[in-house]
Amino acid sequence: MGSTKSLVMTKPVPKNDFDRKIIGPDSYEYFNDISKICQKKYMGLLKGQIGLLLGIACISVIPPITKYENIQLFAQLILIVIVLILMVIQYKENYVAGWQKARFLSESIMSNCWLFIFKYENYDTSYEKALLIFHARIKEMKKEIDINKFLSITKTPNNDSDNPKWIMNSFDKNIDDKKNIYIKQRIADQIRWYTKKADYNAINSKVYFLAGLICMVTGMLLTILVLMKYIPNLSYLGFFTTIAASIFSWTQTKRFEELKTTYSVTADELNDFKKLILNSTSEAELREIIFSTEKAISREHKLWFSKVIE
Repeated sequence: MGSTKSLVMTKPVPKNDFDRKIIGPDSYEYFNDISKICQKKYMGLLKGQIGLLLGIACISVIPPITKYENIQLFAQLILIVIVLILMVIQYKENYVAGWQKARFLSESIMSNCWLFIFKYENYDTSYEKALLIFHARIKEMKKEIDINKFLSITKTPNNDSDNPKWIMNSFDKNIDDKKNIYIKQRIADQIRWYTKKADYNAINSKVYFLAGLICMVTGMLLTILVLMKYIPNLSYLGFFTTIAASIFSWTQTKRFEELKTTYSVTADELNDFKKLILNSTSEAELREIIFSTEKAISREHKLWFSKVIE
């Protein structure tokens, strides 16, 4: 791997179940870590806001106690102030843009690794010249994103000496060997990733929908019991509606329903590309298929990126 002196994080970012197995260039790993840090911070802020709003709802459903009424109101006031502070932090730090732009950049770097190996267009030259072109492209991509704008705890890379051994070792292999490497190390890995993500989002979509539905029905039933004088008159409907709204808000933020379809479609596309690669008859044809495959892999990240900057 290339030098990592300028690619220093304040602390290492642990791998998770959804990280791809293949290790990219230093720049890929660097921006991949930035993306995960921004995502974690953004989701943490959202969870904090939702948790505090639920806390306010819990306090509001408790019957007013004359002796402690002011304490209850003061507690609610404190919680809503904290929610407002978290909202301001979320707006100011703009973690969503950092998350998605860093993800877009890291995926673009990884795609260029494979185009490099298959000598696509300008990469069809000697390894030394292709490596210089690779570094130049990474440098150009980095200019599009001011990472310091999104995450002050990182140091912007100024060293573009990425030179992974797996690229160097694969560059001069024959086309059949490259084809096998690509199918095993890229296509198969991506199909697993997108399939796992599709299943994850499908399960969460159902779970959160049912949870929200149960909360709304529970609020309705308890309110009916209040009207029938079977239970004390408390703010059941408002409480459970707040919980349901929080659940549905989280579902929309995580885009479970949308992503389960998108990832499933992408996995199917990659299986089709795998067949095309196996049936390719010429090196020129294979290169075009590889290029189309990389476009399909990065499509979701580009869509996210375009939504963020609109």
